[in-house]
Amino acid sequence: MRFAENTLLGAASEILVLLGESSENARIAATALVQADMRGVSTHGINLLRLVAQRIEAKMLTVPTNVTTVSDDAATAMLDGNDGLGQVAASHALERAMDKALEFGIGMVTLRNTNNIGALGCLSVTAARRGVIAIITTNGNPSVAPFGAAEPYFGTNPLSIAIPCGAREPLVLDMSSSIVARGKIRLASLSGQTIPLGWALDETGEPTTDPKKAMKGCLLPLAGPKGSGLAMMIDILSGMLSGSGYGRGLKSFHELEGKTGVGAAFICIDIRRFVGKENFGRLIEEYTGQIKVLRKQPGFDEILLPGEFESKKAMESEEHGINVPDAVVKGIDEILGKLGSPVRLGSL
Repeated sequence: MRFAENTLLGAASEILVLLGESSENARIAATALVQADMRGVSTHGINLLRLVAQRIEAKMLTVPTNVTTVSDDAATAMLDGNDGLGQVAASHALERAMDKALEFGIGMVTLRNTNNIGALGCLSVTAARRGVIAIITTNGNPSVAPFGAAEPYFGTNPLSIAIPCGAREPLVLDMSSSIVARGKIRLASLSGQTIPLGWALDETGEPTTDPKKAMKGCLLPLAGPKGSGLAMMIDILSGMLSGSGYGRGLKSFHELEGKTGVGAAFICIDIRRFVGKENFGRLIEEYTGQIKVLRKQPGFDEILLPGEFESKKAMESEEHGINVPDAVVKGIDEILGKLGSPVRLGSL
């Protein structure tokens, strides 16, 4: 089924408010969830509302979200999400980092004690649209084996970097440090499909193509030692430096194991302090233009820039509606019914 953006925003906001979130925070979180669906990152879309409801009921996620300041000194700050909605805490942290970048040229804000902060590309692109370079990292519960290990220690620990491109949509890198996102393993498990060899290990540390065995085992890092090293650095920046959890100290957002203890780091850079905004825009335009006209490999119709696929997907969603799987629609309607709302996505 396809839905208009405002329809999904309304349903998501209503659920969050009925769960105990403030209307303003509900709007922030709902926007983050719907934007993820619009950009084709459905693992971080409105389907997460089911998990949010479960965690609130289990008292493992606290609403209304209350983001507090631990420290604030010139170009740096530390915030505490107090176990509330990660999308809300991340929005506050990014705003603070952007403000500091515009004041000091660069700003870095760390965030502790939060939950899943959503699709990082949706966050970083917000800063880039305001003319600021953004670098965002976050950690997660153990699901990836360090290079050479046969058991998990790192999370999928994603990284996003967004670069302004003047009037065009920003360049947006959004990637996990594992060879594949865990959501794809979970999806393959639910749909009864196999996974490629080299994605994951089973509980005994042996390579597997069975997603159910992979879910009990662990993922492998991207490009071996490179992804392993990247996951480690992201864990340190996001968790250790923020005073939050790291390594085995983190809990899964998808299981009711306890408070997740997730941390994140936000770095923003004001282009004006370097080569200048107009000059940088001209350089980026020339740079990306040269890449787009390079000779293509056989089978490639177009050379896509980082974030271009997601940007095109968002435009398609805006024009034709956001595609939401029937199972997700059913899940959202079940939550709405349980909370006493008369709204149903399935009847819209």
